Amino acid sequence: MPRFRATAVVAAAALLMAGCATGPGLAKTNSPRRTVQAGAETNPADPSTTTRQSAQAGKPVDPAFASERLRLLNPCALIDKDLLETVGTPSRYTSSNYTRCSNYMKDKSGKSLGITLDIGYSLTSSDLKNATKTLAGLKSGEQKLSSSCFITVVTQENPAQAVRVQVTTSTGSDAAEPCEPGRKVLEGAVRKLKGNPQKYTPSKGSPVEVDPCAIVDKATLSPVLGASPRALPFGLHQCSWSGQSATMQIEIKTARIPKDGKFDSRSVEVDLGGGVKGYQAFKDTSYPSCEVVVVRTKDSSDAGEIVEFSVSGLKEKEFDRCQATQTFAKAVLPALPAV
Repeated sequence: MPRFRATAVVAAAALLMAGCATGPGLAKTNSPRRTVQAGAETNPADPSTTTRQSAQAGKPVDPAFASERLRLLNPCALIDKDLLETVGTPSRYTSSNYTRCSNYMKDKSGKSLGITLDIGYSLTSSDLKNATKTLAGLKSGEQKLSSSCFITVVTQENPAQAVRVQVTTSTGSDAAEPCEPGRKVLEGAVRKLKGNPQKYTPSKGSPVEVDPCAIVDKATLSPVLGASPRALPFGLHQCSWSGQSATMQIEIKTARIPKDGKFDSRSVEVDLGGGVKGYQAFKDTSYPSCEVVVVRTKDSSDAGEIVEFSVSGLKEKEFDRCQATQTFAKAVLPALPAV
């Protein structure tokens, strides 16, 4: 069965038969297949397809788009073979993280067509302002370049999140139009998402379900950032907090686990207590930072899941960034699933 990896290339035959990929430490669960033809006529009795939905602050426009649900959804299952065949001939699926899936395929004319789907995609205020169209009953934004098209549907407004599809085509005067297949695929993906799509089943120690913004308290942040740090979520698995002259961040992600533990050439092993090891690297840049990586799961092929902690600050702010990062990691580790 195919698995997520940091540079994963998933075998087409296995993925197309299974309809999904699995992640390191994440087994698939089978759900009843629900196939909705992309671009099909909408049901006038379904208000989600006839009226553009608006979101309340802090809430998704539909419970189907709740972050806690999206964290467990397999994005490859949302662009399965049946859906991609409406715009061409699917090929291999690739995935570099929990919430992204790509297929570099051929369109119906045999030309190159790259499809990448992101769920829980963070939008800027400009992205949100430019979401003036409607797709699948949701606010939608579209940006077309010469051989690519980026289309989003807004699933939450505060913080702003979306399901996004990126389409790339071959270049040249006879290049295919990229936005039309993008709309079909995105509409179909949203419909599948609202149904009963395939989910991950996390194994012991997997942090995939964790909300990184929710597991850090003010007492952990205040020694570095002061009493009123500003939280900034990014996607579904990353959160940062900023103070006047420093930043703290936590990111949960898939990765290739190096056998020597050196995620960075500067990595050194540090003891975080309780038998937990971290891999620390200091980066002396214009905004010096220290990061500590903690491995949570690893399979026999060294594909795994990690939690990365980092503390950064203005060069003139003098403090031990690595000591602060270790303290940060030690405070948060008890809130993660036990390995």
